[in-house]
Amino acid sequence: MAEVKPFSAVRYSKENISNLICPPYDVINDAEKKRLQKLSPYNIVNIELSDPKGKKNKYANAADIFKTWLAGGVLKQDDKPAYYFYEQVFKDQGKKMTRRGFFAALKLVDPHSGKGAVKPHEKTLAKPKADRLSLLKAVKANISPIFGLFDDEKRVMVELCKKAAKKVPSASAKDKEGVFHKLWVVTDEKILKTVEKYLAAKKMFIADGHHRYETAWNYSQEQKAKDKKYSADKAYNYVLTYLCPMEDPGISIWPTHRVIGEPKDLEADIEKYFDVHPAKDFQKLSKKEIQPLMIFKGGKSRVLTVKSESILKKAMPDKGKAYRNLAVSALHYVLIPDIEAAEFTYVKNDKEALALARKTGKIAIIVPATPVESLKAISLNNEMMPQKSTYFYPKLASGIVIKNV
Repeated sequence: MAEVKPFSAVRYSKENISNLICPPYDVINDAEKKRLQKLSPYNIVNIELSDPKGKKNKYANAADIFKTWLAGGVLKQDDKPAYYFYEQVFKDQGKKMTRRGFFAALKLVDPHSGKGAVKPHEKTLAKPKADRLSLLKAVKANISPIFGLFDDEKRVMVELCKKAAKKVPSASAKDKEGVFHKLWVVTDEKILKTVEKYLAAKKMFIADGHHRYETAWNYSQEQKAKDKKYSADKAYNYVLTYLCPMEDPGISIWPTHRVIGEPKDLEADIEKYFDVHPAKDFQKLSKKEIQPLMIFKGGKSRVLTVKSESILKKAMPDKGKAYRNLAVSALHYVLIPDIEAAEFTYVKNDKEALALARKTGKIAIIVPATPVESLKAISLNNEMMPQKSTYFYPKLASGIVIKNV
């Protein structure tokens, strides 16, 4: 089962860190990077997405920046191991929500074996893993956390997180999207033991950060191979992870839509495999067990539902029902099965997807969100969904806690 332990985090010395945190690396474009750099010369984006400097590549420069900030007191390492309880207050479609969890050091297990307590659900790409591995080797620290979910049917951790949030936070921030971030450092021995014991009976489902998790695993294996004094307790055998109960009322999963050039057989495959409905039926049909797709082409939208469950079974004979019923599965296995994931442009907002399709003359594919229950079932079945099948909102802040490896 999942093995977690407290750790002594590296953190910013300031309590107000609004100008110092950044989103995960994979959602930061060039314009956003420049905006973050202007907020403060100490914004963590300067390490997370460093630039080359002189003869040093971006990874070596990131390592230099990290060391300089530690030496100068911009960053400091806590004296005692702790769990770092973390709250995000945000609005989702106008509704105020609060998501609570905590940062811990999670023991790495082979993500490819299917036998470990840590359950991934999404395929990964080689290029971002190589990039993150180069950064990890240089800086020797987890700058961004993995996002993990676990069952908490008795709501033990839900209540513990709420209790921790009643105290004055150790650090806080507000980002450009209006999300409030609050952090509490918890060193109470009784709480540390309660958390460790409770999580030891649980599986952990990766919600976000699959590339970072696999990177951490690959790094641990490299270190193990050359460490003459290896032990299972070495810091590189653990990865910085944010753990959140599945029962937390603040969990929000958004869909990730696709934009791509029209495949040559699109209309023929729609006619062969799908029933067509008007665009206004999308929300209603999204509540069905088998999710619909919406195709935007030439200024018009159509909703598609698979003609029969047998089509999904034939296209995905080795997949479970929860996997087959997702819109992203029907998209990648039935409607457009021969296009690589890297060829799509991924957009989280449906209006932005339609605007991009209009601008480029391409098609947009709008999908419903993946339910958290489906993610759990797919992970337990040791299946890997197509890339960008889930978008947990809001994203976790990078730099709010850092773990040395």
